[in-house]
Amino acid sequence: MKIGFIGVGGIAGNYLGSLQKLERPIAAVCDINAERAQQKAAELGARSYTDHRAMLQSERLDAVFISIPPGAHSGQVVDAAQAGAHVFVAKPVGLDLDAVRCTRDAIAQAGVINQAGYMARYSDICERAREIVGERPLGLGLGRFMCRMGAHPWWGNSEICGGQMLEQTTHVFDQLRLFLGEVDEVFAYGHRGLGDDIADFEDSTACNLRFKSGAVGNIHSTCCANVPDGFVTELSGRDFYLKLSHDTHLTGKADGEEVDFRGEEAGYFRQVEHFLRAVEANDQTLVRSSFEDAARTLAVTLAANRSLDSGRPEKVESI
Repeated sequence: MKIGFIGVGGIAGNYLGSLQKLERPIAAVCDINAERAQQKAAELGARSYTDHRAMLQSERLDAVFISIPPGAHSGQVVDAAQAGAHVFVAKPVGLDLDAVRCTRDAIAQAGVINQAGYMARYSDICERAREIVGERPLGLGLGRFMCRMGAHPWWGNSEICGGQMLEQTTHVFDQLRLFLGEVDEVFAYGHRGLGDDIADFEDSTACNLRFKSGAVGNIHSTCCANVPDGFVTELSGRDFYLKLSHDTHLTGKADGEEVDFRGEEAGYFRQVEHFLRAVEANDQTLVRSSFEDAARTLAVTLAANRSLDSGRPEKVESI
């Protein structure tokens, strides 16, 4: 399998590490930073490019990992799919929902395997939680993503990252969608002033969610304080409660029994493994986080951002 990369900064290092464990060589890498592309290519024994179209035309790749910021999307996924390459796309998959819909349609027309980088769906605790939840009706979903962001070349720029809810807390939104279904409406509040040296957007947010099932939820975030259990998902139903402390600890109570499960796999490695397995089997059903599913999570976080701006509830756009 000939594997290529579009974007080799940031999260690409995680994907490359997983591929190294799987003993999968990299044929080519592309980055707009020529020095970075050349350096990474030299490390990997790959060819380097600064133009992804030139790479796709020259290399005839079987699979491409697109690991670029959401605001940098300008047709790379479409070009890869139309070149016949199966695509793994880092989350979130863009900032413009219309463009993301067009990308989804291009992927479908090309018929390629597609996956988005929502690694928490592949963790041991997520698997165990899904087994325990089963068909239980859930009434409440809670979550948080609380961290202290350091210096980053693009993360604090809202035009590139889309804000914390869209770029980081997206994992929590995605987890609640996974367990409680689609979101109908959101209402978000934000605070500024504590993190002006960190980001040009809210330092703290709280977002209420109303699911199509009738369930309700709340997700809160901060980019200016590290806290224990900073990435958490909580699920509640009648005589039922689970807390997923990502990446590897699941606690709660179900059927009168205490739940205390410690996993080993956080999902970072397994998501790459699943993608390659799906490509080799040509079986999209092996993917737990398709591009279209990631687009649905994006629609929720875009609605949350609109609510921050409007100061009122916002409907989630359909995909």
